[in-house]
Amino acid sequence: MLEATEKPPAPVSKQETPAERIQRRKEVLRSIRERAAKLFAEGARGLQIASLISEQLDQFAASILDEILAGFPEAERREILANSAMVAIGGSGRGEVAPYSDADLLFLYRPQIAALFKQFSKRFVAEFWDAGIKLGHRVHTVNDAVVKALEDPHLASSLVHIRPLWGDDSLATLLRHRTLRRVMRRRLRAFVDNCIAGREEERLQYGATTQQLEPDVKRSLGGLRDVHLLQWIAFAYYQTSDIGTLRKRNILTADDATRLNAAVEYLTRIRIDLHLHAGRGNDILSKDEQLRIARARSIEEVSGQKPVERFMQEYFTHSSAIAEITKRFVARHRRKSLMDHLRRSIVAPRINRYFVLNGDELDVLPSRVNRVCTTLDDIVRIYHSAAVYRVSLSPRLTEQIKATARNLPSGPSPEVARLFMEILGTIGRLGVTLRSMHETNVLELIIPEWQRVRCLLQFNQYHHFTVDEHTLKCLEICENFADEDTPLGAALRRIHSPELLFLALLLHDAGKGFEEDHSEVGRRLAIDVCHRLRLDENQTETVAFLIHKHLVMADLAFRRDTTDQRLVLTFSHELGTAERLRMLYVLTAADVSGVGPGVWNNWKSELLTDFYKRLMLTLSGQPPKFHEEERLREIREHVYRSIVPLDPEDPAVAQSLHSWVDEQLDGFRSNYLLTTAPSRIAADLDTIRSLAPGEIHIEGRYLPESGSVEYRIIADSAHEAGCFHLITGVLTARHNEILGADITTSLQDVIVDVFHVVDRNFTGEVPRHRIEEIATSIRDVLNGRVTVEELFRRHRRYVGTAGSEPVMELPTRVDIDDDSSEYCTVVSVFAHDQPGLLYTISRKLFELGLSIELARIATHFDQVVDVFYVTDNDGRKIAQDYRSTVRDGLYEALQVFETETHAEFVS
Repeated sequence: MLEATEKPPAPVSKQETPAERIQRRKEVLRSIRERAAKLFAEGARGLQIASLISEQLDQFAASILDEILAGFPEAERREILANSAMVAIGGSGRGEVAPYSDADLLFLYRPQIAALFKQFSKRFVAEFWDAGIKLGHRVHTVNDAVVKALEDPHLASSLVHIRPLWGDDSLATLLRHRTLRRVMRRRLRAFVDNCIAGREEERLQYGATTQQLEPDVKRSLGGLRDVHLLQWIAFAYYQTSDIGTLRKRNILTADDATRLNAAVEYLTRIRIDLHLHAGRGNDILSKDEQLRIARARSIEEVSGQKPVERFMQEYFTHSSAIAEITKRFVARHRRKSLMDHLRRSIVAPRINRYFVLNGDELDVLPSRVNRVCTTLDDIVRIYHSAAVYRVSLSPRLTEQIKATARNLPSGPSPEVARLFMEILGTIGRLGVTLRSMHETNVLELIIPEWQRVRCLLQFNQYHHFTVDEHTLKCLEICENFADEDTPLGAALRRIHSPELLFLALLLHDAGKGFEEDHSEVGRRLAIDVCHRLRLDENQTETVAFLIHKHLVMADLAFRRDTTDQRLVLTFSHELGTAERLRMLYVLTAADVSGVGPGVWNNWKSELLTDFYKRLMLTLSGQPPKFHEEERLREIREHVYRSIVPLDPEDPAVAQSLHSWVDEQLDGFRSNYLLTTAPSRIAADLDTIRSLAPGEIHIEGRYLPESGSVEYRIIADSAHEAGCFHLITGVLTARHNEILGADITTSLQDVIVDVFHVVDRNFTGEVPRHRIEEIATSIRDVLNGRVTVEELFRRHRRYVGTAGSEPVMELPTRVDIDDDSSEYCTVVSVFAHDQPGLLYTISRKLFELGLSIELARIATHFDQVVDVFYVTDNDGRKIAQDYRSTVRDGLYEALQVFETETHAEFVS
């Protein structure tokens, strides 16, 4: 139990200086927060603490007004007290105040004291701010406040919660009455629509998914603001915003009311914790705060789940409950237009004696609502109809399904299994259907394994969503591929059994949360699920294969030389059929896209699609060698036509040019020739032909579709040594994040290096002058006019970034592979992504006497993996007895980078 409320100390009687008065009030505010912190440490409930803070701040604010009022003549004091009021609205009106919340106050006055109250308000606004109260306030007459509320949806929703604090209480009563009558009842549809629109806009800014991994406890989807939205709409319809009252009046179910109350308490206590720890207003549950709170709550690791993951799974369970309940409540109370009602009453077709199609919703006749879904078979038939007709379920039907599902046993009957597989094969509204099945808990009745991934956090730097949300997004993204005029769209449309692809996508991360590799666990889980769904052996094998290999295609496409014939042959042999290849290609693209915004880009799309095409050619019976020879023949013909001889009329000159082209093309590795467009190769050769000794040619262009910049550097042998690490150093020092690099050095020691970067100094298009600045810096470093280290110091690249602790605790690892490539040794470095990492690795490789022939840079799903195809100075693979030296050298460089680089470059 809380102790009796401690009132703020009364004003002292002695004459105070302004500075003393300000200091006294600040001490009062500090003592209120200290009291809140003490109660929090003692384990008090969040809502109790919020109520106590609210009560004491109310008294404190009233005492400030009393002190200010004491400075006015007695007659004016009486006028002000009788004709004005201070009213708490919004969060202050609800009495749900965090330690550093703004004070949401409305100051009301009658028109006859307008001039006097203006003098008074000037005083109290300044005094509140001086005291340390962050004031969110308005000063109005009652009539003006109502007029403003008609214009301002934010004020209108704030007036749902009105609580008089000081002055004439009748003004607050009058405001409440007029707001309800004029702002809400007369304009019910507009008020509700404005509240919803304002909340949707806020969600877009602060997080539009309940499983945002660094949520705003108040404003993200599933945050406290969603509860406020429900309360605003409830007040407009039923003149109450109290959850308990809504339950008693059967407006909310007992289960919904219980879950809402629990969630509000849970999130309120976390919000108070965030404020107290920050010593300021802070509603962001960052990864650092998640770790701190998990430690403070002494949560233990269980079966492969870190304490922080268990804490956040609990958080997301509550935020998902808020989002789901609010979504249903809003849908049920969002008024349709008169035309919508007429259309539905006249033309809504009946599917059978129970169901009707109301526009884009499948609804149930009111008299039949308790009869239509008593079993899991009934429910899945409803979802099957929704998928076939490409509609959503009505709020009424959704609520009935959720209530029924709560009491049903899990496990699909043969009929449920058949219908569910048909649902998975119905592209059009599949994502919407499966998301609804998730929200009503039906999905885990069919696939009990889904329960484990519900709200399961992936605590790393790269995933933006929980496992369930990531999976649902992948399904939605994959379904959208069907409408694209792209290789992905074509591949999806040619898949004969899309239901197997979507089942594999639904289960691809079901093995997460265990200590064992989730692809291996997922394969075993998939086999069990497929057996319960009555799939035959071939279908089961296909689904299990896709899940087991769902990371492999991306790993090879983004990290390996996909022009290597052995790699293509080996993986195509694993795939076995073109159908499996199409499925894995589409699944891989959807999986990468679903990691988070900006993860899937044109560069990755091109790499994956190019690999897909090579594999498809091999599976169609054409060996890679045949494809390579055809490609090289086409390139030579294109280049012959594109490059104009100096004297077109002289056959000898033309023949000489052809010989020179052949020599240049023969000098480039197949990776460059097979992955570069013929027109681009022709342009590169034209540049090489006109390149003066020692000249460095740099092209830079902004790519709006990916928001990146491509730098293409062509230089002769004078700049070949160490070129790669020097360029990476320049780009990093000038605040560019390197997304990818294609490194090419011909037998004539001509370099053609291409870097794709994101310039962190700019949002939107990178201006031409900036691109030229970067190009100049590259030339200066390659020509020895400035060092990379000088650029780092000049631009202070590492301040506030490189010294940050990695979120994950995965170990740094260096792998050396001599078997994957015929000509090169493949060095893979697994490390935590920090600015300067690529420069550190590539510089060390240069110092070890190794030449980088190809680089694959990928911030992948769990950890950065930079892959380098290297040779020694004689163009051979790394000698067996030198590998340990390379490995040890890289480990040492990475250790120095992690512990000393920040100080080295800042000092």
